[in-house]
Amino acid sequence: MTPHPPAAWLPVDTYLAAIERETRRFRECLADADPGLRVPTCPDWSADDLLWHVGGEVQDFWAWVIARRPEVPEVYEEPERPADRAGLIRHLDHAHEQLMLGLRNADPADAAWSWIGDPALHTVGFTVRRQAHEALIHRVDAELTVGAVTPLDPQLASDGVLECLEWMYGNLPGWAGWEHDGSRVLVHAADTGHRVLVGLGRVTGRNPRTGDEIDQTELQVLDRSVHGHAEADVTITADAAALDLWLWHRGPAHPVEMEGDKALLDRLLGVLGQSID
Repeated sequence: MTPHPPAAWLPVDTYLAAIERETRRFRECLADADPGLRVPTCPDWSADDLLWHVGGEVQDFWAWVIARRPEVPEVYEEPERPADRAGLIRHLDHAHEQLMLGLRNADPADAAWSWIGDPALHTVGFTVRRQAHEALIHRVDAELTVGAVTPLDPQLASDGVLECLEWMYGNLPGWAGWEHDGSRVLVHAADTGHRVLVGLGRVTGRNPRTGDEIDQTELQVLDRSVHGHAEADVTITADAAALDLWLWHRGPAHPVEMEGDKALLDRLLGVLGQSID
């Protein structure tokens, strides 16, 4: 696999603007929604649960991580959930303000704790990118909840396809090994022209802390930006927004065109069917 240069990402200011824009739209959707309205993409959640997740469980936590960087979050204290909608909105507003303040005042190269397997990416810059896509996906959840869906920015969605494949599906702990089985799957965002090459393989290893062993099929990104001709056993094509939402299980079951080896495609869909919420 090729090295992962942060230069391949979108500019930091683009991610910062996305966090603000997507969170603003998220708040707009849920501010006056019925608190008990169900979230179709997360059926166990109500509108208020979704509001709390973003404000109390996501942005509050990452604001703390950035403010206390590079401290590990073992001493982070989870906030108490407000009892009413007004309190949830106030908490979201405060958490968002603190997150943006921390991210804007930090150097993207600064060390910051992360759950990601690659320690080289335990940085503020990685967190900025991750939070942009977190805000985007939960904005979609909010829009689907109230029935007011708006388009995704194609460039952000295209970046989201790579981010999702690489880190939501392809993230491996340092103690695990991946053996490529030779398969090649080309994921093509037709509107932006971005193409990502992934492969399937066997992941094995033993967790040194728990002693648990893993032995399962997982994907890894082989080439983050394919240029020119690429041999592939399976090709998956759609606009960037459709691909991003499909990978996140936020879109229709079959919004994409899939061609190639059926057995490999079935195995790939099995991997992509796992929960990444």
